[in-house]
Amino acid sequence: MPADLQPLLESLGDPAQALSDTRLQSLSDLDTPRLEIFKRAWAAWPAARRVEVLKHLGQLADEDIELDFDRIYRLALDDDAAVARSQAIVNLWECEEPSLGRRLSALLLADPATEVRAAAAAALGRFVYLGEVEEIDAELLQEVENRLLVAQRGDEDEVVRRRSLESLGYSSRPEVPPLIEAAYRSGDERLMQAGLKAMARSANPVWAASVLENLHHATPGLRAEAARAAGELELRDSADDLIELTGDAVDDVRQAAIWSLAQIGGEGATQALARLLEAVEDEDEAALLEDALDYIAFVDGTRDIALLDFDAEDTES
Repeated sequence: MPADLQPLLESLGDPAQALSDTRLQSLSDLDTPRLEIFKRAWAAWPAARRVEVLKHLGQLADEDIELDFDRIYRLALDDDAAVARSQAIVNLWECEEPSLGRRLSALLLADPATEVRAAAAAALGRFVYLGEVEEIDAELLQEVENRLLVAQRGDEDEVVRRRSLESLGYSSRPEVPPLIEAAYRSGDERLMQAGLKAMARSANPVWAASVLENLHHATPGLRAEAARAAGELELRDSADDLIELTGDAVDDVRQAAIWSLAQIGGEGATQALARLLEAVEDEDEAALLEDALDYIAFVDGTRDIALLDFDAEDTES
């Protein structure tokens, strides 16, 4: 074992020792020989320690985009502990390699643990989206969609069916809208939330009425999903309702409304968000409001540049 890895792996394998950010960073971009050494040590660690390490690596990678632990996460997809497998899937949220799409598709239908199948179903939404924008080949898109459809219709656990539907929201397959409609009309609030999330991802204004009618639903989860969907679908008719929801007692609803107003944009949204920023006391919400106003300014600036380019082309012609 290389001298620099031995003390690190020994300390990582000891649950009594605190995890060191500096030492964990040295696991970034492991080459194949070092990954094999890591793999042998990893197998001997207690399951709880493996999960602890995965969570810590995920936090480090979120804070520093230069760090890359994907090879370790891919290794953990075969871990004996279901919680480690599901955590590895969560950590791979930025990975767009086609081979991962195929691996997640296999886990969706074959893994014995509900939490792993649910995590795989949620993560596959990224690959459906990539397929729709032609960033992955059509064959892989079809494979992912087919397996999500199988899971949505037949998995024994409802959470897997819900996550599969949410990921299928990105799909333009004709089988999907009836599934969204059925979930929305089910009367089950968790299924209705999944339906609203799928509507948001569809980019299809046909769902506008369903979204609007839930902006003031008695259940906070449905209000929040409807608010998010209104922003994703850029429903300008929802602006007044969203402004009202920025005063909601539930944090998730309020924050969803704030960001959706940013997505919709316009003078009214800008003024409402600016007023909120002047009065807000919570630091996290103030940061969200600042981000929302920055987003509107960026989009408006981009639009102005596009108009200037268009005018210039007209002048030249």
